[in-house]
Amino acid sequence: MISLLFALVTLQDTTIVIHADSSSATLEARALPRVVSEEVIRFYNAPGTTRLVGRTRLPRGNEWRGNVAVRSGPVLVAGRVQGSLVVINGDLLFDSGAEVTGDVIVVGGTVNDSTKARIGGEVRQYREPLLYRLRHEGDELVYAPNLRRRLFNPGARVSWGDADSRSSLTIATGGTFNRIEGLPIVFGPLFDWKLHQNFRMRVDALGVFRSAGDLSDKRSDLGYMVRGELRSGDVRPVGFGLRAFDVVSPVEDWGLHDAEIGWSAFLFGRDYRDYFLNKGWAARAFAQPERQIALSLELRREWQTSVANQDPWTVFRNSEIWRPNPPIDEGHFTTIAAGAVLDTRNDPEEPTSGWLVRTTLEDSRSSDVVPHSGVPASVRDSIPAGAYRYDRMFFDIRHWARISPSGRVNVRLVGGGWVGGDPLPLQRRLSLGGPDPMPGHPFRSSACNTAFTDPTFTEARVAACDRVIAFQTEYRGHVKLNWSYNPSKDDKGDRDEGNVPRFFWLEGPDVVVFADAGQAWLVGNGPNRLPAGRIPRFDSWLVDVGLGVDWGGFGVYIAKAVTTGERLRFTARLDHRF
Repeated sequence: MISLLFALVTLQDTTIVIHADSSSATLEARALPRVVSEEVIRFYNAPGTTRLVGRTRLPRGNEWRGNVAVRSGPVLVAGRVQGSLVVINGDLLFDSGAEVTGDVIVVGGTVNDSTKARIGGEVRQYREPLLYRLRHEGDELVYAPNLRRRLFNPGARVSWGDADSRSSLTIATGGTFNRIEGLPIVFGPLFDWKLHQNFRMRVDALGVFRSAGDLSDKRSDLGYMVRGELRSGDVRPVGFGLRAFDVVSPVEDWGLHDAEIGWSAFLFGRDYRDYFLNKGWAARAFAQPERQIALSLELRREWQTSVANQDPWTVFRNSEIWRPNPPIDEGHFTTIAAGAVLDTRNDPEEPTSGWLVRTTLEDSRSSDVVPHSGVPASVRDSIPAGAYRYDRMFFDIRHWARISPSGRVNVRLVGGGWVGGDPLPLQRRLSLGGPDPMPGHPFRSSACNTAFTDPTFTEARVAACDRVIAFQTEYRGHVKLNWSYNPSKDDKGDRDEGNVPRFFWLEGPDVVVFADAGQAWLVGNGPNRLPAGRIPRFDSWLVDVGLGVDWGGFGVYIAKAVTTGERLRFTARLDHRF
């Protein structure tokens, strides 16, 4: 398995990502193909190239003479470019009458309204961002991919086609290593075709191999994810998609990042999530009325069943027994889910300013749900047979703000849970505590599970709360200390450093001071419950404070619980806290 992982790392230029809430698979390009990155960097560094930075506009009647490169756009062109134009990590918009006599290349963005312009050469667009660092006060770029991108989602792809349409055969890790599937491997064809100007069709037909073996007598060690999507527009797209799936879905996925969950399980046998089998189909409509706003509406029909642990191999603690995977309330569920996203971040990968707001609202129904008999009446009221319905909401609000050239303050408010109808099923319940978002407290220290007596649940430390809320804040101070690693560098010395590509580049570390607070609770009348219109008293919230160092996403932290007598807790992270 380890050899397979490293083989995939060496071949990666794209990755398959499973979106757990919707059980879908997408081809998410995490970095430009190396040949394109080098071409764009050569163009930018060429002595005859005019270099511009930030929001740029060429008015009607004006002209740029010679090749032009703009990084961190967007770029609006209404005049004439006598040469080629490259836009790096920004969007390009043409106005009527615009002209470019050479080629147009956009990386990390989109080209909008190219039909309004006269373009003498070819037009190429890559949504993948260019990974680089600056030299010589911004006059030169150096290729600098981040090691995190190479490790988290290894995969390999063979592609053919042109700039408008591509077909691929892919094999990649299909999610996170976990105690149910082991390492899921996704394989199969992906097609992305341009049917008409600004109108595309995408088809994914992927199999899922569960390396841990058979899951149960009802399921095999093979699953699938099949999706078709029609999309109109690049800058403000609208579209419709259909998909079918047979996957393993997590109960809670809003804490640690997927890669951190997988590496923790693979290395140390600690899996911080629970899972269930999910098979069904879904139809989804989506629209982006503004660049910063995305809306979606989805109808799902799912068959959800419990699944027991397998015993996948781990690097350390391989002889220890895995934490049991708790059962769920099984049945067929029909769900209508509405989602909205507001994204004003200046950089989706490494934001230093802006907002990210995500919210979902679900209405789910079942006529054959089988409630588990081991759930105490003090935790939830009885679930009706034949006409079961519940509503659930979740939100995640994040803000990044730079307060000095090297200092930032980031805040996050996250929460949600039951908002109406019958009690939540076990697979939609919540908890708080653990490495994220409360690293100073034990795993699921607030999980509303103290009334359980069934060992199936007590040994699993089941998440059983109706609602959760958490607030996180941190100050990041940047220390300028840059370091790179290049295994192919020869003895030429540093005189050619600017022309030698890096295997990876770590920018200077951030010193992080943070504090977190939150609580999870049951809704209703009776002992240990709160009415639907209230949140817990602030003096009952869990609170922790801590200090850490973050090197481009690789971080080590020490946290201490303030409200309880917990020991100091050490946490290693593979990505930013948020």
